[in-house]
Amino acid sequence: MNIEELSEELYEDLNGRITAIDYADDLVIYFECDDWKENDIVRKFKITCAGVKESDVQPSASGEIEFTDKHQLLWNHNEPHGYLYYSSEPVNRHEILGLIWEAHEKIFGGWRPLTDYANTYHASQFIEFCKGSNGQLAQGPKPILEAYENSVANKIKTNYVASYKPEGGCKALIFDTCFVICNSVAVVEISS
Repeated sequence: MNIEELSEELYEDLNGRITAIDYADDLVIYFECDDWKENDIVRKFKITCAGVKESDVQPSASGEIEFTDKHQLLWNHNEPHGYLYYSSEPVNRHEILGLIWEAHEKIFGGWRPLTDYANTYHASQFIEFCKGSNGQLAQGPKPILEAYENSVANKIKTNYVASYKPEGGCKALIFDTCFVICNSVAVVEISS
């Protein structure tokens, strides 16, 4: 069985769960679920992730598994990176932050925090964001910076400056609430 077959067979009512994680040479995830054909049988799998770039996987329930090369979680590893600058003073800098936050949440939906990209920092008790007539709004993968830029297009002038392109070639193994960014995944059923 490969990861695509497991992904197709798994659905929420099968009580899927990550039972353990082992990170020696590769990241190994032990996963169990009820059998999709017969009652009272638990299937156990060893999912080995090679070339891990990032992981927040943890023991948890998961009604689905997705292995894909098209996901916003991959942007840090597969997309060109750069900086987004502004060159006009906003009427309301808090509105700019709100619009960027809204664009961020629409894309990431909780997978990554806004602070990973937006140039927010705390000075005393206040967030210093978009203060003055020019500066850096954010840095990170081009697709998210373009979304930020579009969200504030009629409020301030912005400029994208490219910085580097990561090696790429990564895929995302996504569970309900956690993920692994890696190069490849192998699945072995360890008992039926």
